[in-house]
Amino acid sequence: MTRSKALAGIALTPIVASGCASNLSGLVATRGSPARPTAFGSQLYPSDDVPQAISLLAACGATLLRATADGSQFPYFDSLFSLAAQRGMRVILISDYAPQPVDVAAYAASAAAFHRRYAAFDPIWELWNEPNLAAYWHAPPNLDAYARLAIATAKALRDAGAREVLSGGTSGVDTDWIYGLHARRVFDVATGCAVHSYKPPAHALNEYLQAISLLPGGVPLHTTEACVVTSNGQPAFFRDMWNLHRDLGLPTMVWCEFRDGTAGPYPPYTDPMGLVTPDYGRKAVYYTAQSLVLDD
Repeated sequence: MTRSKALAGIALTPIVASGCASNLSGLVATRGSPARPTAFGSQLYPSDDVPQAISLLAACGATLLRATADGSQFPYFDSLFSLAAQRGMRVILISDYAPQPVDVAAYAASAAAFHRRYAAFDPIWELWNEPNLAAYWHAPPNLDAYARLAIATAKALRDAGAREVLSGGTSGVDTDWIYGLHARRVFDVATGCAVHSYKPPAHALNEYLQAISLLPGGVPLHTTEACVVTSNGQPAFFRDMWNLHRDLGLPTMVWCEFRDGTAGPYPPYTDPMGLVTPDYGRKAVYYTAQSLVLDD
């Protein structure tokens, strides 16, 4: 089936999902179904104070952390996994970048070795960060090349005991890319599909529904980055994005950075995208997250 046929009837149809109709202020509040919970978490970086960050995240109901696997920083990851486990959190590991062209066999073996070191903590894997962007793929995006890497790495990880392996989170809910992954049988091995969304949730809702329609049965859609680059708009964005996830029963929503000044499109990463300030002061969006996640 072609992508255009797969999307026929929904791509241009106004969306009114149950309890989650788009409106001028965003999305209607919903708690969704208890049978389909949404796990909340945040990206962390080695520059973060891990004990303090995990304590603050646990206090607002987070059960996930996201970090890029880096074999040169094992002491950091030893601490991260240990402290996360004490709080009942799982870690999403993004497989590290590699020079192009990627040595696929070596890349897959390296990820599998990293997994075996932390297998007792049951990490979730995300295969590369935003491989649909040249800035992160480090070459013009190439579905065939990425699919080969994803399939080989997912197989190696699952052979090493990984239970959950997600395709690399796309920049935006990229339905063309997702369709291409499905057509290349990536989801025969990967257990989930990751996306990143910085678009106003009421505008992103149709894209989410399209993406879900393109995935094989039993392969869920995970948001492993969501954020908005303005402190004033963060609480409303978080509320609407959380409501979207709860209404659609999506299993994962990860905020793009925990602390202001640790991420962003370009150095020196001064965009205030975090849940807390650089000195770990709680922002309004932190309290919004706490209220919604703990009340779910």
